[in-house]
Amino acid sequence: MSLAANFFRWHRWIGYLVAFQVLAWMLGGLLFAWLPFQDWIKCGEVMEKPRQPLPANWAAQIGPMPTDKGALLGVQSIATATGPALKLRFEKEELLLSAAGGAVTAANASNISQFARSIYKGEGKLAEVIKIKEAPRRLGMVHEFSARQNVWVARFDDALQSRFYFDGQSGELLAARNEAWVIYDFFWRLHVMDYSEGEDFNNSLLRGTSIAAMGLTITGFVLSFFAIRRSWRRRKTSKTSVRV
Repeated sequence: MSLAANFFRWHRWIGYLVAFQVLAWMLGGLLFAWLPFQDWIKCGEVMEKPRQPLPANWAAQIGPMPTDKGALLGVQSIATATGPALKLRFEKEELLLSAAGGAVTAANASNISQFARSIYKGEGKLAEVIKIKEAPRRLGMVHEFSARQNVWVARFDDALQSRFYFDGQSGELLAARNEAWVIYDFFWRLHVMDYSEGEDFNNSLLRGTSIAAMGLTITGFVLSFFAIRRSWRRRKTSKTSVRV
């Protein structure tokens, strides 16, 4: 069997192995390039992220610092469904306190509804506010929100079916999702070949497939070289015959 025939056979079998994944890479890349990331994927069109300035006298308001949690590493002022709060990050754990001092009041459906409407700027209406134990998986492997359990979700009836997730206790905004985000995340998992968490883009499966795809490209270039050389030889032979 000739060298060109061997390369053709290798090219064909490698193509069989990586065809679906190469198609997924191409479709994913097209999707990532064309979908408006901030406006659609990040819900920028329909959500105004809450901003809560840090009070100048925050330390005096909350009183003495706890001594059993280690050194204070950071302070963040956040908006919750029941009012401003301070998130204190210590060496050992994170503590959430009311900006006025004391524990944060637990949020209820009414608080969440009011808070969700205040940050929503789209054209839809609030369809429902419910508390869920865990967000359902979409398209077989997309988990909309898996960092915490027992969260509030506010759903709007706009074109992309926007959904806001809030902490089940404090009512802090945790994430914003919609149907565009689900499709984006689905193709992202296909792109990095991490079908569980969608975050590991150095996994063995991706590395192996990338090497195979490179082999497909190399064998394709070699076959192109053989085709060009064969065409050149035919043209040369044809010119020689004409002269004779």
